[in-house]
Amino acid sequence: MRVGVRCPAKVNLHLEVLGRRSDGYHELRTIFAAVGAWDELSFETAPAGVLELAVEPPGAVPTGEDNLVVKAARTLAEHLGVTPSARMTLRKGIPVAGGLGGGSSDAAAALAGLARLWRSREAPDELEPLAAGLGADVPFFLTGGVAWGVGRGSEVTPLPDLPPWWLVLVPGPEAIPTAEVYRAREASVLDGDAGSEIYRWVIEGGELPVGSCRNDLQSTVVKRWPEVGRRLERVHTTRPLLAMLSGSGGTVFGLYRDEARARQAAGELGAFRPAVVPLLARQASLLRPSVMEE
Repeated sequence: MRVGVRCPAKVNLHLEVLGRRSDGYHELRTIFAAVGAWDELSFETAPAGVLELAVEPPGAVPTGEDNLVVKAARTLAEHLGVTPSARMTLRKGIPVAGGLGGGSSDAAAALAGLARLWRSREAPDELEPLAAGLGADVPFFLTGGVAWGVGRGSEVTPLPDLPPWWLVLVPGPEAIPTAEVYRAREASVLDGDAGSEIYRWVIEGGELPVGSCRNDLQSTVVKRWPEVGRRLERVHTTRPLLAMLSGSGGTVFGLYRDEARARQAAGELGAFRPAVVPLLARQASLLRPSVMEE
């Protein structure tokens, strides 16, 4: 049997970092949004105890026990009480360590895809506790679309789809380690601004107040990696609805009302090898394991 899953990327349209919690993680308030840049995972049955991961292109990410796909496989197998057995292939299309959640998306897809391969009846909401144990962003990819994340970011509430906006993604010049960004960021308090426009929008809906969106990690990343700041400045010149760092970087993005404006902006940013991608509605971003071969 062979199962395939497409794994979308994400951006953070808003990211508040409210300080370090007693468990060592940071308290977050964030708006996740799935976008149409993709990794692909396939899973094949294997002899009992054989668990292998291949990556294309070779060397794009490590293939050992530290890879989140491998961790997800072992976590699910333990949960189901089965021997972890699969040959897995990961085709990378999402930039690595770019703030786009590729590793987290792959982990969520591994849970969904292997549940299908191993003929489990686990529903996506039953996989959420396993996803949260793998990483803060992983549960979002079981929800898809647009969502509000709190706690470590792993407590996710689905929100209505946004308009069919488009984005231009401008990858950073190098991978940026998330842990290093958080270590470099100055300490802050744990209290968010409950009266902010963003919080009201989450509760009441309406049009996203893009002017109130921010990324509290952006100043730290720009200070330590100045080239990211230069790219962000260039994105601002294309007059997007919003220009911001995604997650802990180093990808920056511009948000535009339609595909034509996004492609015009990408033309102006051509030296940075930008990618033009749609903001995904929930139904378009859900992980859908498909049987490719019985």
